[in-house]
Amino acid sequence: MFRGKWTKKLILFLLVGLLVVGMAVVGCTPPPPDEPDEPDEPDEPDEPIEVDLGTGALLDEVVFTVEASAAAAVLKLKAGDIDMYAHPISDPTLFEDIMNDTDLAYQFNYGSYRDLRFNTVGPTFPATGELNPFSVPAIREAMNWLIDRDYIVDEILGGLGAPKWTPLGTSFPDHLVRYPHIVEEIEDYYAHNPAKAKEVIEAEMEKLGAELVDGKWNYDGKVVEIRALIRADLPPFPDAGNYLADLVEELGFNVERSVRTGADAGPIWFGGNPNEGLMHFYTGGWISPTIPRDSGGSFDQFYTHRVMPSPLWGVLEEQLEDFPELDEASRKLRFKEFTTMDEREELFETALWEGLKFSNQVWLIDVAGASPYRSDVAVAGDVAGGIGDPAWVFTAHKLVDGKPHPADEMKIEVPNLLLDPWNPVEGSSWSYDMLFTRRAVGGIGASPDPRDGLYWPNRVSKAAVTAQEGLPIDVSLDWVTLNFVPEIEVPLDAWADWDAEKQEFITVEERFGAEGTTALVKAVVEYQGDLYDVPLHDGSTLSMGDFVMAMIMGFDRAKEASPIFDEAEVGGFSAWLDSFKGVKVVSQDPLVFETYTNTWYMDAEIIAAENSWYPTYGTYGWSGYWHMVGVGWLAEADKALTFSNSKSDLLEVDWMDYTKGPSLPILKERLDKAVAENFIPYEPTLGQFVTEAEAAERWSNLESFYNSRGHFWVGSGPYIIKDIFPVEKIVVLERFADYPDAADRWFFFLEPLEAE
Repeated sequence: MFRGKWTKKLILFLLVGLLVVGMAVVGCTPPPPDEPDEPDEPDEPDEPIEVDLGTGALLDEVVFTVEASAAAAVLKLKAGDIDMYAHPISDPTLFEDIMNDTDLAYQFNYGSYRDLRFNTVGPTFPATGELNPFSVPAIREAMNWLIDRDYIVDEILGGLGAPKWTPLGTSFPDHLVRYPHIVEEIEDYYAHNPAKAKEVIEAEMEKLGAELVDGKWNYDGKVVEIRALIRADLPPFPDAGNYLADLVEELGFNVERSVRTGADAGPIWFGGNPNEGLMHFYTGGWISPTIPRDSGGSFDQFYTHRVMPSPLWGVLEEQLEDFPELDEASRKLRFKEFTTMDEREELFETALWEGLKFSNQVWLIDVAGASPYRSDVAVAGDVAGGIGDPAWVFTAHKLVDGKPHPADEMKIEVPNLLLDPWNPVEGSSWSYDMLFTRRAVGGIGASPDPRDGLYWPNRVSKAAVTAQEGLPIDVSLDWVTLNFVPEIEVPLDAWADWDAEKQEFITVEERFGAEGTTALVKAVVEYQGDLYDVPLHDGSTLSMGDFVMAMIMGFDRAKEASPIFDEAEVGGFSAWLDSFKGVKVVSQDPLVFETYTNTWYMDAEIIAAENSWYPTYGTYGWSGYWHMVGVGWLAEADKALTFSNSKSDLLEVDWMDYTKGPSLPILKERLDKAVAENFIPYEPTLGQFVTEAEAAERWSNLESFYNSRGHFWVGSGPYIIKDIFPVEKIVVLERFADYPDAADRWFFFLEPLEAE
């Protein structure tokens, strides 16, 4: 797997982590250990001293600042100027420095990966008329032969990585345990072969009408110029980006190189209009925040228009018409339109091979990295994502004499922050923004275990999953029960769709007819008995209205009759609705949801978590509550702001930000309107769950919160947003004194898993 100077150490780390993950996935049991020699009688241990750590976070403040240089961050750690650098370091020299310093500790993770991403518009850019060679799938596919991935790993990254040809993590179950034979065939077929790449690219360029003149490709009387957008602050970039640009130049293209930080590059590749041709390719990266026990959804995310809220992916819808097998396999894997593992393998094989032929992005390497911190800090890190969401939120604390202890402050540095606007519906997708604030200030129904990716109940108390006989589903944790039946009928009165004009749910009977429908799985999720006592940051408490508002918005934004219709939502919603069969509120106190769907997972815990209906929004699962989301709803309905970046471009108004900038006075105007009218969004339905008295209390609380805090981000997590400094890129979180959970509730995440 990982090679170079650190091979032995990395393999040791890797195997320890994967032993647990692999066995959890495939159901293996390790052999019993050898019996130890008879030990001497130990001395009686001292009685442990029980310390009551109380409730809420053990940190009064968490201060996030930006440090793009990993070397500079390590120096600050050594000097005690910061407590943690929450980003994996993959520089071999720095890694050795961290390992040899007794004042520092670190955690390894394997979920960071790099790619070469193309603008696929063409054959010419509509705005400029310039040729885009990468509009041709065969040219993009040929780049797989052109690139020497081993060179990037060994010479640029110093061995702290692994070559990568597919979206599957090389250290995780679908690559390592389930389908290594398919991946090996792909690696052999697409092995480094620059001569083959050149032959294919030359043939395709001639088909486009280009001509090779004195070693340079010409089109319409001009030398073809490629605009390369190269990440400046994400190893192995920019070095690997310049290497890729060199390869393209050697093919006969002029290459204009723009080396930029992630903050400067984002508005071009992710937020920009592909038709303008601002870039031909971008060298970037991704991270899996939790262990991907099932990577089936990766294909729909990376190869289709149905997941990513970016114009760069939006243009793929039409282009996928030439790749129907990839489109179909991607959708089926995401929504589990199969019933056996053999069918799953066939879909994976199709998606993997067709994905390489399509190659709207070319996978380069997986990166192994160490996230360092001071030795008097304790924090759980995810095997995939490292120190991030939600593990750090529930576990980060200071140690005194090796034991947990409250502290005034923890200083954490990250490579970047505040890259895009923050709003709870479709805010920033950057990991730097999400992984350190999303759950810190928000809430969640069930939390992923950073050690193996299974879910534990947070606000949920228990769940029961019923599946159709024959589905390969298992259960590991005792908060979920699992049973199988021949057929699952969906109740006719369950909610199955949404009428945006009437603002009412459509029942199963209305959607499917009197004969109803069936589902592959049923998930019954029950919340804790004191759910409606859970405090929000503005003095409100969680209510049924928060859940129903989030449910409505999940449908409404994709409906043309909605005041907040967003056309970018339609593709993903339509695919989801094909699998969704209905949801029923069985009881409000305790809150019990009964969900029927054809989308299932191999772990019953994930089925329960994915169907908990906790009020989260959008692609990236920011949490929100009905009144604070309602303020933004009013602004978007008035076309003054938009939740999403894509709609912002369409309407030429600001992308909404709940925390800073010109959005705040616009949102304040809508708050004043809501207060004056005692506004209840979607009143024909939500009005059945939110009383006028609750509405008046919520608006009063939000008004007071904004007047005292200066922003609109009301959450329910253990921290409140205290200060944001967008120019200096500083975020300060403050302990939420009323957070009800025990401070050490999730400290078991700090302990290694037993192999059994």
